[in-house]
Amino acid sequence: MEHDLTRGNVLKTIAVFALPYMLSYFLQMLYGMADLYMMGQFSGAAGITAVGNGAQTLYIITVTLVGLAMGTTVIVGHAVGSRRFDRAETAIGNTITLFMGVSVVLAAVLLALCPQIVALIGTPAEAVEGTAAYLRICFVGIPFIAAYNILSAIFRGLGDSRSPMYVIGVACIINIALDFLFIGHMGLGPVGAALGTVTAQTASVALALVWLKSHRTNIHVKRSDLRPQPEVLGSILKIGVPVAVQDGCIQVRLCLSPSSPTTEGSSTPPPWAWSRR
Repeated sequence: MEHDLTRGNVLKTIAVFALPYMLSYFLQMLYGMADLYMMGQFSGAAGITAVGNGAQTLYIITVTLVGLAMGTTVIVGHAVGSRRFDRAETAIGNTITLFMGVSVVLAAVLLALCPQIVALIGTPAEAVEGTAAYLRICFVGIPFIAAYNILSAIFRGLGDSRSPMYVIGVACIINIALDFLFIGHMGLGPVGAALGTVTAQTASVALALVWLKSHRTNIHVKRSDLRPQPEVLGSILKIGVPVAVQDGCIQVRLCLSPSSPTTEGSSTPPPWAWSRR
């Protein structure tokens, strides 16, 4: 699993590592896009608006977590490159502790603020109930989003950007299949879309764990590595927080930027006003 990125042709090495990472990013976007497509096939405008608003909100959270996990990728990569596997194990253990704590608190705060978030994103009245239902279910799944991104950061720190791409690709297929079941067959609307997304995210975590354990590495995280160490956490956050803030702000700016004019004769923005990509 460990790949040496310090040898060979520089451009080829960068391309081999970066392209799967970019595809993984795109595949995470497919969660919301697949939900929107299925809602368009089996639901009305209110359902499409609810899922569009909810998916974009969830994507902002996902992008922020991905940015925060970048700190782990860099620290683990440095440690592995210098053959200091003990440092890599400590960084991974502290990342697990940090992300699990952050994700649980974040999920609780977002669940409590769900009505305010729905109002903040300018949800039309007919889509408020569906958007709130979609977001509540997805907020419960935030720890699984965090867990997947922890595992992806570990893979990439070891020089392996392909495995996360394969895992998220399988999870996307699961999500699409569940959308057919929950939205198409069972008619659950936004609730079905959210259930499919959270279930697929849970599957991605399970698949990543199985994949990680099936490959031999020099990394063996111990219980002592989970104990928070201010120096290690500080190094991770010093890199991850600026990236997370930058990427999160970009996504918020895209969401709030002027879009297509409102539908003629309607005082509410069309479904694509918030969920444009």
